[in-house]
Formats: sequence, C-alpha cells, structure tokens
Amino acid sequence: MTRIPYFLLFLTCLSLTAFAQESSARLTGIVVDSVNHSPVVGAYVAVSRNTPDARPEYVTTDINGKFSFNGLSKSVSYWVKITYLSYKDVSKMVTVKEDVQDMGTIPLAEATANLKEVKVTGQVTAVQQKGDTTQFNAAAFKTNPDATSEDLIQKMPGITVANGTVTAHGETVNRVLVDGKPFFGDDASLTLKSLPAEIVDKIEVFDKLSDQAQFTGFDDGSGQKTINIVTKADRKTGQFGKVFAGYGLDARYQAGGNVSFFKGNQRISVIGLSNNINMQNFSSQDLLGVTGSSGGGRGGSGGASNNFLVGNQSGITGTNSFGLNYASKFGKKVDVSGSYFFNRTGNTNLQSTEQEYFLSGNTANQFYNEDSRTSSVNSNHRLNFRVEYNINPKNSLIITPKLSFQENIAASAKAGLTTLADGNRLNSSDNTQTNKNSAYNFTNDMLFRHAFDKKGRTISLNLNTQLNDRNGTRDLYSENLYYSSLSFPDTAMRGDTIDQRSFTSSGGITLGGNFIYTEPISTTGQLQFNYGLTVSNSNSGKETYNMIPDENVYADLDSLLSNTFDNKYVTNRAGLGYRYRKNSWTANFGIDFQNTGLYSQQTAPRNSEVDQSFTNFLPSFMLSYRSRSGTQFRTSFRSSTNQPSISQLQNVIDNSNPLSLTAGNPDLKQEYRNMFNMRYSLAGADRPYNFNAMVFVTQTNNAIVNSTYIAQQPTTLPNGIVLEQGAKLTAPVNVDGSWNARTFLAYGKPVAPLKLNINVTSGFNYVRSPGRINDIANYSNTYAVSQGLVVSSNISEKLDFTVSYSGNYNIVRNSIQPNLNNNYYTQGITGRVNWIFGKGFVFQSDVNNQSYRGLGEGYNRNFTLWNASIGKKFLKNNAGELKLTVFDILKQNNSVNRIVTETYVQDVTNRVLTQYTMLTFTYTLRNFGKMPVRNENENRRRDFNGSRGNFPGSEGRGAGGF
Repeated sequence: MTRIPYFLLFLTCLSLTAFAQESSARLTGIVVDSVNHSPVVGAYVAVSRNTPDARPEYVTTDINGKFSFNGLSKSVSYWVKITYLSYKDVSKMVTVKEDVQDMGTIPLAEATANLKEVKVTGQVTAVQQKGDTTQFNAAAFKTNPDATSEDLIQKMPGITVANGTVTAHGETVNRVLVDGKPFFGDDASLTLKSLPAEIVDKIEVFDKLSDQAQFTGFDDGSGQKTINIVTKADRKTGQFGKVFAGYGLDARYQAGGNVSFFKGNQRISVIGLSNNINMQNFSSQDLLGVTGSSGGGRGGSGGASNNFLVGNQSGITGTNSFGLNYASKFGKKVDVSGSYFFNRTGNTNLQSTEQEYFLSGNTANQFYNEDSRTSSVNSNHRLNFRVEYNINPKNSLIITPKLSFQENIAASAKAGLTTLADGNRLNSSDNTQTNKNSAYNFTNDMLFRHAFDKKGRTISLNLNTQLNDRNGTRDLYSENLYYSSLSFPDTAMRGDTIDQRSFTSSGGITLGGNFIYTEPISTTGQLQFNYGLTVSNSNSGKETYNMIPDENVYADLDSLLSNTFDNKYVTNRAGLGYRYRKNSWTANFGIDFQNTGLYSQQTAPRNSEVDQSFTNFLPSFMLSYRSRSGTQFRTSFRSSTNQPSISQLQNVIDNSNPLSLTAGNPDLKQEYRNMFNMRYSLAGADRPYNFNAMVFVTQTNNAIVNSTYIAQQPTTLPNGIVLEQGAKLTAPVNVDGSWNARTFLAYGKPVAPLKLNINVTSGFNYVRSPGRINDIANYSNTYAVSQGLVVSSNISEKLDFTVSYSGNYNIVRNSIQPNLNNNYYTQGITGRVNWIFGKGFVFQSDVNNQSYRGLGEGYNRNFTLWNASIGKKFLKNNAGELKLTVFDILKQNNSVNRIVTETYVQDVTNRVLTQYTMLTFTYTLRNFGKMPVRNENENRRRDFNGSRGNFPGSEGRGAGGF
C-alpha cells in the first residue's frame, strides 16, 4: 500500500501539466565538418536578436554536432554565429517562423591561417556547464609534451584516477568516448592511457543515456557516467603514439606502445604491452577465476559489477596484451566501430589475512588467521562491435554485439587457524587447490528507431540477447584438525583429510525486448508508453568425487557436495511516463508495473522446486533546471529490482576452505531498491571557479546479504554435512534495513598569479549493512568523512607538478558488539614533478606517503614510496628519450587493506614489488597534417538547408524529438 501514493502523485502531476501551453519557439541545427561531414563537437553557437543592444546567448554542440536554443520568440529575426578552433566562422540571419525552427546541417570550412602564427592572449575558461555536460577546456591545464589523457584529466576538478578506476564528481566513469565514438569498448582506463594529451581540445563529463533513452528523451535508469574526449581540429588527421622498451635489475622488463592513425572519420589504433613490473590493464571480464572460485563468494548485494571495473591484482603480475581499435564511416549512412583486445596475465601473491568475527551474548569472539600463496595464469579475448545505420532521416538501426572468451589456471596453498580471544585454538587447516576454468560471454543489442512526421511522435524497439557458459575443474587436498569442544579448547583434537575433484558448469540464455512509443500532447508535454518482456533460463551443476585410495582415482560421488540446478525468470514490465519541458526546466514522471515469475528446480541429488511471483510498482521522477549562465540543478528518484544470481540460488556446499563453507539459498527473493540523487553545479565563463555538490541515497528492501553460522560444537546441517566446532557456514539471505548515503563536494579555481589550479573535494558516507550471525541480526553502521586537496601547476609545458592530499576518517558501530566499535584513519600525500631542462634533459619523480591508524596491532603503518628517473631527449623533434628509473628508492613499499562487514572486520596484507632499477628507451611519433581540401564545386552543392544527419526525434542527449 505504501506505493499507492507514488501513483497518485504521478496522476496529479500529469493532470496539472498536460494542458500547459508555451508560445516560445526553439531553434535547432547540426554543425559538421565541410570535408568529411563528421559532427563538430564543442563548437560555440551564439544567438542574438537583430538589434544594436542585443546580448548574445551561447551553447555548444553535443557529441552529435547538434545544438538547441529554447525560449525564442516567433516572427523575430536572430543572428546565429558559429565558431570553433581552426574553422572559419559562420554567421547567418534566421527568422523563427515555427515552434521548432530547424536550420538543418551547417558545414564549417577549415581556416587557412597557420595555427602556429596565432597568438592567443587572455585567461582561458577552465570549466563550463553546457546543459547536462560539464566541459573542461584542455588549454587551461598545462601538461608536459609526453603527457597522456589520463595525466591531463587528473588536473581537472572533481576527476580522479586511482588503481585504474576513473571517478568523476563522486561517480565511477564507465565509458570514455573519443569524439563521441567508442574506443576499445568500455575500457575507460585503456582509452585514457592510449591517447596523448596534446590532441585533446575539450573533456566533456556527462551521464550518457542508453541509445533508446537518448532517442525518446526519457531517462530509463541505465545511464552511465561518461567522459567524451573532443580532439583538436588540427589533430584529426595524422599518425601519433609512442613505443618503449626497458630492462633492469632482477630481470625486470617492460615493452609496449600505442600507435594511432587518424584520417577524418577513419581511425585505427594499435596497442601492446609486455612487462613483469605490475603494469596492468584489464577489466573485470578478464579476471575469470582470479577473484574467486566457481563455487564461492555468494551473498552480498548482487555481486560484482559486470559493467566496467578496472583495477590491479594484488601481488606481482606479468602482463602480455594486444589491442586493436577501428572506427570509420561508410558512405553517408553507416558508422562502424569495433575493437579487439587480448590480455594474458601471470600473477603470484603472498597474502596474510586476519578476521575478527562479532559473536553475540557471552560468547567470545573468534579470530581467523590465514597465510596463503597463490599463482594464476589468466587469458582473455574481448571483441566489441557497433554499427549505426541511418536508413533515412526518419529511421535508424543500431547493432552492438560483444563477445569474450576467458581461460584461467590457478593454484594455491593455504594455512588457516581459528582461535578464541585468549589464543586457544579451535581448528586449523592446510590445503592446496588447483582450478581450471573456461568461459565465454556474448551479448547483442539491436535497436530500431523511427520518427514520425509529427515532432515528438516516435517508436523504438530494442531486442537484446545474452549467452554465457562456464566450465571448471577443481582439485582439493586438505588436512584439517578440530579440537574437542569450545568449553575445553586446545586440549584434545581429531582430524580428517579431504581429497576431492569437482566439476562445475553453468550457463544461461536471456532474451529480451523493449518497445517504446512517445506522443506529444502539447508544446511542452510528451507521453511515453513502454512495454518490455525478458525471459532468462540458466543452469548450474556441480559434481564432487572423493578419492578412492586403493584405486588412486576420483570415482566416489559425494552427493552432499553435488547438485544440479535450473532457474527461469520471466519478467513483464509496462509503464507510462510524462515529460514536461519549458524554458530551462525539464521534468519526467513515470510509473511502471512489473511482474516477475521465478521458477527454480533442483534435480540432484534430490528433487525440490521453488515457484515464486513478485509484483511491484516502480515509480520514477526527475526534475532539472539549467540556466544559460552555467547553473544546473537536478534531482531524481527511481525504484528498481535486482534478481539473485544462479550461484546465490544454488543450494550446494562449497568446501574450498573447510573451515569456512559457503552455500546458496533457493528461497531468495528479489531486492527492491529506492534510489535518490541530487546534483547542483556552478560553472561558466563569468565565474573564476567551478563548484559541484551531489547527494546519493540508496535504500534496499529484501537486500541480499550474508548470514553466517559459527558452530559452537560439531553440528550436523540439514543436508547431512557436519560443521565442526569453530567452523563457519555462510549463505545469502534477504534482510531489510540496508542504507547507503553519500555526499560529494568539489570546488576548483585557477590561481592565475601563481599559475596554479586548486581543487578541493569533501565527502561524507553513511552505510548501514544488515547481516546475520548465529541467527542474530547485526547492523554495521559505518560513517566516513573524506577530504581531498589537489594543487597542480599551470606554469609551462616544461615544468609540470602536482601535490595532493586525501584523508578518510571512518567510524564503525555494531549493534550486537558495541565493544568492537572502531575508529580508523587513512591518509595519502602524493607529489609528482616532471621537469624538462637544459638541452632535452628530463627529471621525473613521484612520492607517495600512506598512513594507516586504528587498524589494529601490526597493521598501523606509515610508509613512503618514492620513484625517480633522469632522462635525455634526442633525435629530431626530441622524438627519442633514454631514461634511468629507480623504483621504491626508500625500500618501504607495502600493501595493507581493511574491510569492515556486518559480521567481521578483516585486515589483509599482500606481497608487493620491491626496489628495482630500469633503463628505458621511448620513441614518440607525431605526424599531423591538414585534411584534404574539398572540391569547390562540391562545396557549393551544399548549403545551410542540407538535411543530412537531421534525424527527427534525436536531438542530442535526451531531446526525444520534442
């Protein structure tokens, strides 16, 4: 019943706005290059009345070259002026006669002036707010000649890069585009490392809607935080990149490079990397079998993200990788982009883990210590493809298939010990494992879009397919010791030996479709009707065989550790939405009705069935305000559901660690989430600063969390498995009361007299994590305050330095064990300098001090990692460089990490790379040329009324033809 007010609110808002009328008009157009007809992204468009005292208003073109002005008057003439670096200005008088006056396609011709002779004076505007896009001008942030795009964006306020993860304004960046086109799929870190900073004109940060949502203008909740790199006009044709090779002490080596060939619309990039010094570049789909075995890791809130997650493995990694990216335009109607990436990593790691479990009542807390050595070899092939076919001005088709193959071989040796607070032992285990896994994943989306003659009336149909398959083999040998009872620990013991081989398999197919129809009901209002159907079938099986000693063969089927499981989801979803837009205000209201049927069946070792149905109302709301002065406000609310995975549903024991068993739960229900966020930003040419403030709140009902049972004495589980004293069984359950709230503030300001950029960030996080331990609910409340400061130079290309500070203070409070409440603090202070002096000499150095306080005895650390290099540039245009680098000069490098959950606190240390010295040679390729001059007769055949690219119903990001 609590969801009924959402529906009433929606109907009320719909009735109040459905009859709104607006007499103002809108002016639109598309700006393209006159030679290759590619969109000109980030061009300035000024509109002013045809009067002497008229003050112009500005917008910039989006990633499709499109612009739009609202609030104009009919029957009035306006001057439209379009400007962009290295292009000739275009001015045109336009008389607005219709509600939506379309200027069509406007070509910009290349300027004939030599750019080297142009001297620009004055302060460059660093940041501007263009509608829903935050735009950074690269010219306002000076970097050295060898800097990458990653080096450049780290100078920009609110953007950070840590361990390969890119964050913008408090949110993880999932995609990086180059001139609006994909580059190496969704691998953001790979894109930023591959492109030199010198080709970048602007950096745009925005929430990219799905292709279907961009067309309709209604946010479907599947948007991603995206960075778009706008390249300089005089860098769109040429060859650029670098290759390097180095060798050092302890047989350390590195070799690789990237080379790009740009020629108008055609772009080819090749990358390669081989090293054994922890230079890594992979995403989560490259890590099959590395982050966990096939049967482990159930629970949590939905598992790891399958989107984009780049990060470094612990330990020491050797990497061999190769990638190819291609983008081009075929004729006037077809845009094609695709990439292939191969990654092979070999990793070794020594890890020490300490866990403290919170038990209730008078029961003493348990401690678990584990030392492990692991090694793995992981191979991955990734292919991404995108074809966009503009059939005609009213119809388009987009196809985006993705395919990946993974193989992993891993071996580990672990020694674990469980004790009480007084040090008395409860159990111990020494085990070795080998795992072999292989898998493939395939997805494909097909989106058809059609715009009717009536503005705002559209239909779109999206069909998607997902296929996945995984097979694995695991050998486990474990020697385990158990003590007689918790009442008399450390006095008597018995043991057992496990010698098993397991075969696992899982696979699934998902077919889905979504149909959307939009209809304008006034000059300010638009309705959307949507219906979606998704059918998902998945299966999972595990067969575990014990060794027959006399025969030395794995042939004794262990039915308690074997299982065959099938799962089927059928989801129907229908909804109604309303969109209101007037001047600088936009509002979306929507409500969906969703019915999900879940049917699960276990066929071995015994038959059981689960047949459930879930019915939900899913409301959504969005309100935004955008002023022409650069002020933006946006608030939104959305409800959604999350289904448990097949591994979370499969009720089979995983005994990879006999002291810590895991299992699934076939009775899991879907999660129901309410998400609220609010954003406020200030940026513009008339402000000497920029400011962003954001609030994110997520509340989850039926959250899928871990329930842990720790046996106080040998206990026989319902499936017949004996859980020895002190051993743990963890399985996922549904619990209410999960909250996650975050705030983020970012302030950036250039200090012109000192030639510095100063960026300040602040944040507050609150996480309420429910869980169960020994059937008692525990709520872990974590409060975290963060503060960051970055001071970067803006002096010259020869002297580039950055100093930064980040601090996090964490307060943890637990409901069942107040005595274990904990406060801990972590901070990092970093400094980096790149100095080119004399006749091509280069000095580089970076210092990183990390401090940890409150983590526990033996884990409070304070260490400094210092790397430095000296080099000399030579060859023509300083294309070559020879550099000597010393890593970890102070020999203090180490790794420590704390994880706080609702049931335990965990401290982990990992093996790290120690000091080495390396000599490296780098060759930089820079060969840029002007695009060919177009035939004048052909130029004259095109005018401002050209219709190419003017696709009704697709007005940039989220216009919906309205």
